[in-house]
Amino acid sequence: MRGRAVLVAVGVAIGLGAGLLSAWLCNPATNAGLLGQSLYRAELSLYDYRLAWSPSPGRSDEIVIVEMDEESFSQPELNIWPWPRRFHAQVLRNLAAAGASVIGVDMILAGTSSNVQCPPGQDPFFWTPPLSPDDEALVSALKDAGNIVLAMEVVQEEVGGDEASGELIAANFPLPEFEEAALALSSVNLPKDLDGVARRYLTSVTHQDVVWPSTAIRLVSVHQDLDPEALEREVLAAARSDHPALPSDDFLINYRASVGRGFGRIPYYRALSGDFDHARVAGKIVLLGATARSLQDLHDTPVSLRGIPGSSQNFAPMPGVEIIASATDTVLRRAWILPVEVWLTTLLTVLASVPMGALVIWLRPLKGLLLGWLPLIVLAVVATFEAMWLRSLWLPLMPLLLGVTLTYVLDTVYLELTAERAERRVRRAWAMRVSPEVLRVILANRELTKVAGRTVTGTVFFSDLQGFTTFCSNSSPEEVVRQINRYLTIATEVILAHGGTVHKFIGDGVMAVFGDPVPQEDHAVRAVAASLEIQERMEKLRAGMTECDWPMIVRIGLHTGELVAGDIGSESMLEYTVMGETVSVASRLEGANKELGTSILMSDATANLLGGIYSPRSLGKIEVRGLSEPLEVFTVGAPEEDT
Repeated sequence: MRGRAVLVAVGVAIGLGAGLLSAWLCNPATNAGLLGQSLYRAELSLYDYRLAWSPSPGRSDEIVIVEMDEESFSQPELNIWPWPRRFHAQVLRNLAAAGASVIGVDMILAGTSSNVQCPPGQDPFFWTPPLSPDDEALVSALKDAGNIVLAMEVVQEEVGGDEASGELIAANFPLPEFEEAALALSSVNLPKDLDGVARRYLTSVTHQDVVWPSTAIRLVSVHQDLDPEALEREVLAAARSDHPALPSDDFLINYRASVGRGFGRIPYYRALSGDFDHARVAGKIVLLGATARSLQDLHDTPVSLRGIPGSSQNFAPMPGVEIIASATDTVLRRAWILPVEVWLTTLLTVLASVPMGALVIWLRPLKGLLLGWLPLIVLAVVATFEAMWLRSLWLPLMPLLLGVTLTYVLDTVYLELTAERAERRVRRAWAMRVSPEVLRVILANRELTKVAGRTVTGTVFFSDLQGFTTFCSNSSPEEVVRQINRYLTIATEVILAHGGTVHKFIGDGVMAVFGDPVPQEDHAVRAVAASLEIQERMEKLRAGMTECDWPMIVRIGLHTGELVAGDIGSESMLEYTVMGETVSVASRLEGANKELGTSILMSDATANLLGGIYSPRSLGKIEVRGLSEPLEVFTVGAPEEDT
């Protein structure tokens, strides 16, 4: 078993290394190049599937979206774009009058809507057009409402040329008069991951050393009468924004439901006319923004994978205003999706990979695939989905999948290059010599057949056929081969069935050993039992022969003693065998059957080990060539005949 233990230890070491490597490659902070980026993209996709099919808490009771939708564009007074700002002013007045807690506008109201041209002689760069009546109406509505948050945006663009490159940072602000009339400004910047999917949201942006809270932070702080800076610190601390999967000012958005299902909606034209249920707005956060596809404010999100329920659309991008509403809802509920710490991810990856390394070695690749790799993969998938669904934990799945799979592949390659190849050689060498049970022991204990040689104790079996030479002279080659194979088949089957090892065929003779390579305490009993069964089966075979058939009478010699076992041969050909005086004596006893008129002849060393199971009869002592002293020999029949 020591060989198997070494293999398992190597497999465990491979699992440990593969687990650590997988965790390192899948860590977002690792600079692993294209491979690391590809693995992180895969993890993001797996994250999307988990979040998309998370149980939905239903529609929000605290956030409402006033949407610029296709239905509003179909109204006669709204079939032009852009809509006059006096319409926006009326919408904001109606929402404020309905008792909205705070109103967020997802539009950057930059510049005036005046058509006045720059007077001659004025520099257009420094000249500001006067407010139009629509602009003045909007300023008045902003002041009267007192609870409206307007949008601003910081824009970063890569610029470069042949000699230099850099980043241009600019900001889009609403008209100063609107900014002054509104309650506050907030950033509507929408961060996206490297695959273009909106999974996270900012807490703030900085422009020219001024910090601007995001719309989600600003709306919740107004709604709950909190200091926005204190709320931002709370969010950053609670949402683990220091995790390498997140930029320092971001948090993961916990989307409530699929596109269009998470928040109550009021069409713009109804908000404009006042034809809506004021109870739907009273005391709530209201967001005004575009949802119409023609306005092109649509973005990919994790829940886009669910499409639009009840329609044939299998993938549905989400309007920007709904993403802001989802981020606001996440902060409002404190429903953080928390990424699991890097050290814990590494530990779990190692804990999955190490058993995989042991299982592949222990079960071998095919069974390891079905009983090791597959259950561990299923367990990893179920665990990561349950972590997301029940505890809102982002437990990375890709490191677990990669660690287990890499361990399986590396262990399989290792086995193929070492143990599997060696086992095939051993199996080929021993499959025809020993029984399947003995072969399993040999494969589990390779030291039993080590090349260097060793001393063992066993019983050697020799058999021969009476009259074989005469039969060969008088018969065709085909008949000789047919008859000899009948006998050898019986002898081999019986020897293997009793746990013996067939070493070689010498013409019509068979040499076998009981007690090697697998030690057997009852090797002498096994040898005698096999000898008797061979004689019994040969008797049945002879009973079915005709008079002209060769009778095939078998003579067997048995001797017990020490043997030298090991591989012998040349560099190009090796054969495992046993050698020594015990082998020679067994061969001589087989030949002595002819003079003594017996069919089974054994030495006293063998007879003394039968332990009363059989009753051998002594035939006295005989001279055996190679031995200095006469050897007492015994014969045996079936147990009932000996009593």
